[in-house]
Parts: sequence; structure tokens; C-alpha cells
Amino acid sequence: MARRARLSWPQERRQASEVVVRRVDPGRGWTLEQARDLVRQGYSVERVAERTGFPEQMLQVAEATEVAEED
Repeated sequence: MARRARLSWPQERRQASEVVVRRVDPGRGWTLEQARDLVRQGYSVERVAERTGFPEQMLQVAEATEVAEED
């Protein structure tokens, strides 16, 4: 007859860790607001991302906001 083994693991206690704030600074002299303004002025998101160093996803927020304001 097989025995049943009782498996036990140590209790995991997770302590609160520090809040990590990450900021994107591509180091090219542009602020995020300036880059988003370029998108609002009609420049393509791809071109502004290439020029300013900000990720396209961050700049697409400005494009989406502009479209929402027009509706």
C-alpha cells in the first residue's frame, strides 16, 4: 500500500517593495509634450518617434486624443 506524502512549502511572505518610477528621457533635448505637439501639428508618429527618441506608443496617445477631441 502506497503512503501519502504530505508536501509542505515554506510560507511565502512578500514584503512591500519600493515604488519604482520610470521616466523616459531619450536624451535628445525634446520633452514628451513637445513631441506630442509635433504629432498634433500633423507630423507622422513614426517620424516624430525617430526624431525625438520617444517610443511610438507614447506618441500615439496624442494622436488618439486629437481624434477624440474632433468627435
